[in-house]
Amino acid sequence: MIRNLYIQNFVLIDSLNLEFEKGFSSFTGETGAGKSVMIDAISLLAAERASSSFVMKGKDRAIIEGTFDLSDDNHALSVLNDAGFETDGTATFTREISANGKSLARIDHRVVPLSLMRNVLLSQIDIHGQRDNAYLLNVSYHEHLLDEFLNNSEVLNRTKDAWRVYDRLRNERDEALAETYNENDLEFLSHQISEIRDADLKEGEEEELAEKEKQYRSLRASLEKLNAAFAIYDDELSGSFYELKRIVSSLDGEITESIAETVSDSYYSLNDAMEQLRDYLNAYDMSEEDINAIEERLFTIQRLKRKYGRTIEEVNRKAEEMEAQVEMITHRSEYLARKNKEVDKAFNAYMVCAKQLSALRRDNCHRLDEMIAKNLGELMLPNARFVTSIVEKTPGLTGIDHVEFMISMNRGEELKPLSATASGGELSRLMLGLKEIFTRLQGIKTVIFDEIDTGVSGPVATAIGRKMKSLSKDCQVFSVTHLAQVAACADYHYRVYKSDENDRTRTFVKQMNEDEFIDELALISSGEITPSSLAAAKELLERNRP
Repeated sequence: MIRNLYIQNFVLIDSLNLEFEKGFSSFTGETGAGKSVMIDAISLLAAERASSSFVMKGKDRAIIEGTFDLSDDNHALSVLNDAGFETDGTATFTREISANGKSLARIDHRVVPLSLMRNVLLSQIDIHGQRDNAYLLNVSYHEHLLDEFLNNSEVLNRTKDAWRVYDRLRNERDEALAETYNENDLEFLSHQISEIRDADLKEGEEEELAEKEKQYRSLRASLEKLNAAFAIYDDELSGSFYELKRIVSSLDGEITESIAETVSDSYYSLNDAMEQLRDYLNAYDMSEEDINAIEERLFTIQRLKRKYGRTIEEVNRKAEEMEAQVEMITHRSEYLARKNKEVDKAFNAYMVCAKQLSALRRDNCHRLDEMIAKNLGELMLPNARFVTSIVEKTPGLTGIDHVEFMISMNRGEELKPLSATASGGELSRLMLGLKEIFTRLQGIKTVIFDEIDTGVSGPVATAIGRKMKSLSKDCQVFSVTHLAQVAACADYHYRVYKSDENDRTRTFVKQMNEDEFIDELALISSGEITPSSLAAAKELLERNRP
C-alpha cells in the first residue's frame, strides 16, 4: 500500500508531500479544485503513459514519487529480488516527466524499464472510475475470479497438468502425421545417432578431463626443476647426508649427543619431504600420449556440443529424440497407433479432472451469487440479480467451462453480460459490491474510487460510504467524492483546494483535523457553514463512526 506520496511541478501542484495509513481516506473539495490530479499522479506510478501536458507550465520537469509498503506482497518482492533489488519491505517508485515529453522510471532511485515498475506494482493499485474497464468487466477473467473465490486451486492445477500432458502428446502425434521421410533422412539420422552413441559421453566427464589437463600443464611447467632437485638429492645429497648423520651419531659426549639428534632429525625430515614430492609427481604421472588423448577427447566433446546441444546432457537427449524419430520412420504405423492410444488415454485422464472442476464450479457458484446479491442489497440495489453463467466450451488448459458474470439491474429484466449493462451510477455501485469480495482474493493493496458516487444521494450515498469502509478492512481505500455521506465514513480526510497567488492558480491538499472536517462536511452538505449545518455535520459524522 502507499505510505507516502510526493508530487512536484505536476499540473497545478507546486509541491505536495502526503503520508497515508491503511484504512479509508476521503478527498473532498470544490469542482475543478484538482482532486483527480492526485489520481492521475498515482496512475503514473502504476506505469500509465506519461504526457508533457502533466508538467507545470514554465517548469522543466514534473516528479511523482511514491513509497510503498510491499512487505505482504510476495509477487512484488519476488520481482524486485529477481531484478537485483534488496528491500526491507518498502520501496520508492519515481516517475520523472520532462517538458519535452520524455519520462524516466526509477525504483529506489535506480533507472528501470517502465515494464518492471508495472510488474512490481501489479497487485498494488486498482483505480476505479465510472467508465473504468477494470478486470471485473473482462469476461476472460471471470473464470479465474470464480476459481479464486471457490478455492479450486487443487483440482484446477490437476486439470492444467493433465491438459499439458495431453497437449504435448497430441502435438507429437500431429507432427508425426505431418512429417514425411525418405531413405536419406533415415540414413542421416542413423549417422548422427552413431556419432553421439559411439562417443559414449558421460555427464561430468568434460569437467573432470579439463581439470586433469589443467593440473598436468601446471605440473609440466615445474617438471624440469623437480627432476633437477631429485638428481641433486639422489646423486649428491642423500649419501653424503646419511654418512654425516652416521659419523655425528657415533661421537661421544653430552654436547655432541644434542647435535647428533638435530642432524638425525634433519636427515629424516628431508628424506620425508623428498618422498612426498615424489608421491605428488607420481599422482600426475601422465605421458604426452595421455595428455594428447585428453585433448582429443575434449575436442570430440566440444564438436558434439556445437552440433547437438550446449551440454553433454542435451547432446544425449538429442540422441534419444533422434532414436524416437528413427523408430517412427521404421515403424510408422505402429508408432502412430501407440501415439493415438497415448493421446486417447491422456485426454480421458484430462476429462476426468475437467469434469470434477466443472462440477465444483456449477455446484458452488451460487455461493458467489448469493454473497454478491447481499452486497448489492446493502448498496440499495434490491432488484439487482447477479448470476454466474457456466456453459460448456471447447476443452482447454483451465477446463471445459466458459464462465461469464451476468446481471439484471431491474425487476423483470433479462440477465445480460456484466460488461454490457447498467448505467454509470448503477455500474459504479455494482463494481463496488463486487470489489469488496474480489479485492481480497486478488491481493490488491490500494483501491481508488474516483467520483463513483456521482448521480446518487441520500441513503444510497451512505450505503456507498459504508461499503467502502467495509472494503478498507482488507486494503487501503481512497475515494474522491462530492458527498458528505461518503466522506463521513472515512478514517482520514483530505481537502483539495485551489488558491490564486501572484496571478497563478495552484492546487493544494490538506489533511483535516476533526473540527476542520466538520466544517467541510457542513459546507459540502448545505453550501454554507451555519450552526444548523454544523450540527447536522456532527450528527452525520457520529452516525457513521464504527
